[in-house]
Amino acid sequence: MNVVYLRKRKRPEGSGLWSAYLLGADAFGTWFYTPARSLFRGDNGEYCETAQLGPGGPGEHCVQLAPHDGWWFAYFRHSGLLHVDVSTTPALAGAEWTFEDLELDPFRRADGAIGTEDWDELATAHAAGLVSDVERDAAERAARSLERDFAGGAEPFGTVGWDKLAAAVALGLPPLTDFGDRPLS
Repeated sequence: MNVVYLRKRKRPEGSGLWSAYLLGADAFGTWFYTPARSLFRGDNGEYCETAQLGPGGPGEHCVQLAPHDGWWFAYFRHSGLLHVDVSTTPALAGAEWTFEDLELDPFRRADGAIGTEDWDELATAHAAGLVSDVERDAAERAARSLERDFAGGAEPFGTVGWDKLAAAVALGLPPLTDFGDRPLS
């Protein structure tokens, strides 16, 4: 199975890099799988377990989705948490899938709670000129739309993503720990 790199960029600087098995593409977008105990590398060169994005994660199995044209990147985590980074549209750039974080983080917890975190971070980034008016408006629309989709069980957030996760875990693929010659940022 092909392995790809995924990079989340922060503004004005910073990024995180992790690897994933490419599961394929469908009507919803491109699907990736990062097994438990895979590594995440920050732009400072530090490593930690992941399969959720970012330092300090529990290192759980995670299927991710880059939509064909949406302003987001989704994570279906083995714990039952659905987390989305509202972002620029994810795109393949060279050997990496990359997107720029626009701060908002819609979620649906395993207990069914739905919300969006970091409205204050979006406001701060916009005030600092790091997020344009167009991007801010698109991010706000995306977060509200995602919350509605979560609440209504719209696919791929109903069963599709969770079925992809179960199928990926059943493959028994090893954790991803090699970053090859990928640059820090």
